[in-house]
Amino acid sequence: MIAVSVVIPVFNAGKHLQKSMESLLHQTLPNCEFIFVNDGSTDDSREIIEKYQAQDDRIRLFNQENQGVSATRNKGIELAQGEFIGFVDADDFIQSTMYEVLYALAKKEHVSIVTSQFYKEINGTTTTTKSKFPVDVALDKDYVNQNIIPQFIQDSSLNSACTKLYESSLIKNIKFPVGVPLGEDGIFNLQAFDAAQSVLFTHFCGYHYVEVDGSATRNASGKDYFKRALEVFAFDYQPLVSVELDGELVTQWKSLRLLENVVSYIHIYLQPDPSTDFLDRVEYVKKMIHNETVQKAIQKYYTQISLGKSKHQRFVLKCIKNKSLLQLIAVNLYFQIKKK
Repeated sequence: MIAVSVVIPVFNAGKHLQKSMESLLHQTLPNCEFIFVNDGSTDDSREIIEKYQAQDDRIRLFNQENQGVSATRNKGIELAQGEFIGFVDADDFIQSTMYEVLYALAKKEHVSIVTSQFYKEINGTTTTTKSKFPVDVALDKDYVNQNIIPQFIQDSSLNSACTKLYESSLIKNIKFPVGVPLGEDGIFNLQAFDAAQSVLFTHFCGYHYVEVDGSATRNASGKDYFKRALEVFAFDYQPLVSVELDGELVTQWKSLRLLENVVSYIHIYLQPDPSTDFLDRVEYVKKMIHNETVQKAIQKYYTQISLGKSKHQRFVLKCIKNKSLLQLIAVNLYFQIKKK
């Protein structure tokens, strides 16, 4: 019997694929299968996988025309034969004990989802992302409804499918959607947690997320982050969950999430970036702080979002509230100089 099926979507990942595969093949949990779904790669990804496949019969390879990561993961779920299913992105890697630890916890505590903490590496700096919930104890359906489901609305901290191990029977009929503003992982996990009777978060840190395409700052010119944030704000969560959501609370959660994103995007767009004109980036920031939805949110929830913030963060929020573009530019420039 296969204990864990690991689904790995692959698209032009040849540069990083070997490290990822080595970490999978050195898993200490017996009876794993590794399902690589090659999503129309045009580099040497397929050849790399086939080379390893010839040496290890735990590797399964499915090749398809390019359809995107959601369709690729859905194919992997369809092919999976394991009692549990995990996901790894082809440019990341995992600890050798990752699935041994998560599988043992799932079996011992009789839970449908186990979530690992993870390492996040960006520009050579590694941080550890820790759980916001009690660790190493089974959390029942009431706890999930009251605390975890709301977290999906408040921020994106739970969205990743790669840090989790799912009972196969739980997710066989749940699909990763295509082209949704909340994000494919977020929609998938919201439905999975809603369907789960009990879940567990562990202090164990088993997954290494590696940012390989450059920082958000360097990619700002090609991404309309604010448009996506507004789409998330407008998103209707209720049809996705069985628990009845409090409309006023949902509005508050979504508003605070929007404001946190705007603060983050101001920092991104006011960073030096030779690929985009400074005045264009300033105009983008102006559009954000003058936006009607942003202004309604900050006027109503200014006190709540200011709680626990640093003096600098409170000043930025005040600038947004007052639509003070020049002060935002000045304070951002001051902190750039201070860091040098």
